[in-house]
Amino acid sequence: MDDRRFDNTSKRVKRLVLDFEKHPDAYRDLDDFLDIIDFYAAADYPQSYVNNSKLSQALRIAEEIYPDSTDIKVQRAHIYFLQGNTDSAQYILSNLEKVEPDHVGVLLGLADCYFHNNMFDKGITYLKKVLVIEPDNVEVYDFMIQQCLIQCKVEMALHYFKKRIALKSDDDEEFLSRVNNELMPIPQVYEAALKFFEAYLEINPYSSHAWSYIAMAHYELHHDEESLEACEYALAISAQCTAAYLTKFSITDDRNVLYDALNNVPENEKYHIDIQLGESYFRNHQYSSAAPYYRSAVKYLDDNKSDDDFNNYLTRNKLANCYMRMGDPVSAEKLLVESIAINPYSIVSYDDLAILYKYEFHDPDRFEQMFQFLTEKFHDFKSPWLIYIEFLLQFKRYDDVIAKVTEAEQYIRDDDDLYIPLAVAYFNTNRKNEACLLLHNMDIDGFFLENMLQKYDSNMLLDGEVMDIILQKRDESGSNDYFEDNYDQNNLPF
Repeated sequence: MDDRRFDNTSKRVKRLVLDFEKHPDAYRDLDDFLDIIDFYAAADYPQSYVNNSKLSQALRIAEEIYPDSTDIKVQRAHIYFLQGNTDSAQYILSNLEKVEPDHVGVLLGLADCYFHNNMFDKGITYLKKVLVIEPDNVEVYDFMIQQCLIQCKVEMALHYFKKRIALKSDDDEEFLSRVNNELMPIPQVYEAALKFFEAYLEINPYSSHAWSYIAMAHYELHHDEESLEACEYALAISAQCTAAYLTKFSITDDRNVLYDALNNVPENEKYHIDIQLGESYFRNHQYSSAAPYYRSAVKYLDDNKSDDDFNNYLTRNKLANCYMRMGDPVSAEKLLVESIAINPYSIVSYDDLAILYKYEFHDPDRFEQMFQFLTEKFHDFKSPWLIYIEFLLQFKRYDDVIAKVTEAEQYIRDDDDLYIPLAVAYFNTNRKNEACLLLHNMDIDGFFLENMLQKYDSNMLLDGEVMDIILQKRDESGSNDYFEDNYDQNNLPF
């Protein structure tokens, strides 16, 4: 059994699930079945378990034993909803509402359906019905706030936010973080954030987390004085408030702020401070001073098997760049390959590897081996293919260029960044007609095409047919927008 399913699950439910998996046909109370079904259909893992055979089995057995149970029928509707069958879910719930109009599960399920079908007002109406029955249900208020913010109804969300915090006014870091994240898509997000967190402080004025969010909002609005003041309030309440140190440093650029933070913030948040110290030294080209802080962050993230992929990638890339500038290309190569494994979408590490092989290793064979590996492992990403193909062009290996573009086309289709090198290869292998046809059919800007041909093979610009294609494309587009929007690497790997 997958152990992660038991995270934050009570011992009683663990025992129930284990017993069900050993003896599925044994008689159980309705509440036990509901707990088992909830476990398999947990909101945290809907994609993993909504079609799981154990879930289907548990629900089927429960329906056989308790065919008239509204709770079981609500669970059936919930499963349909998670599977995307909203119509069936709503049909079940609407019929149940006629019989039990005050059943909270029915009302919440219908609210879900209406929100899913973009019927916001009806969804809110059903959540209000739940609050009539359970006026202290903070989870319902949380759901209302979330749905209001999705619709950019800031004032309505603020209204329910104030009601929610009046019920539960403790310093809830997770709740504040969630609200902050839900505010992000809102136009004028930082002005809205100030309203929300100032409202929170009216109920809980000694919330260091709320003060830190106010500091961040003021910082983004360029209210440096107000931001610093909020930082000081946050740190006066709690010297462990990591976010306040980071915002204060962003304004002051004073490393002493970060040194103070290292002495105070929780152990599991120190890597954020290490990264900022590394960044501070890196920006000033003090790579030997930056490296120890990046190393410390990498070590912490590795030792604790952190799923913070952004910082796992960032710290490795930055530490690799430190090593490159400190004359340790072997360590840099290792870190860059690790960073690519974490984030294959970023072209930065691919480019850094190409630069490393060009200027440090001076080793075309090693370059080719590495980028052959990268195109095999991350074949859905264009950057390693393009860098490898440009490498082949540099050495005039035109037949290999054609073969490599053909291979790349299995994964990356209709991409002119790959077809331009292919046209160059055709042109230089006595296939000029194919090259010109390929160039002619490309939907690209003439200025961009000219620039790329100048980069790959300037002799092509001496050909009259090629120049006619470029001039025609210039007339058609009349702009440089394409050039500005497309990938360009000024230096070939060798």
